[in-house]
Amino acid sequence: MIRSLQVQALVLASVAIFSSFGCHSFIKMKPDYTELPVDGLHNVARAIEQAVADGVREPSLPSQDGIVLSGDAVLQSIRTRAARSELINGFRDTGHAAEMRNGTIAVVHSREYKKGSRGSDRSRNALLIMSENDDRWKLYEGLVKANNFPPRSLSAVQRIFFEARIEALAPGQRYEDEDSELISR
Repeated sequence: MIRSLQVQALVLASVAIFSSFGCHSFIKMKPDYTELPVDGLHNVARAIEQAVADGVREPSLPSQDGIVLSGDAVLQSIRTRAARSELINGFRDTGHAAEMRNGTIAVVHSREYKKGSRGSDRSRNALLIMSENDDRWKLYEGLVKANNFPPRSLSAVQRIFFEARIEALAPGQRYEDEDSELISR
């Protein structure tokens, strides 16, 4: 009995620590652009995000400022994101998904979302969003690694891709602004 209570206390303490110091605290880091070819990376991000939005699985991406795009993680990420782009775009159109400043997409959990969808739909949407975010992270980390960018530049890469994605959003689709509010394009 005492052992069981100790295990429960340890689990609760671990959850509390993870919740307070988890990934969310890292997401708020200020982007460090100092060692990045910013203009070239903006052009690459626009080209990649447009190819993904158009569903092009094998885009011919221009090299900008010597940015390496040929890594397996980068190319596979683009392919799988392009394959699911129609589903992501359709979900964005519902207003129940929003592009976040950290380069990910999130489900907007609202009363309307819960009332207007079945549990199986919400589960499917959650899986769709998790898969998309996983591929986005692979893209960002793959670019940092393939180009020998310093690890601290990851948040800048995320922000550059977020900005490129916002340019490609359809009217009415939502994204996070600088005040952490969700607004429509």
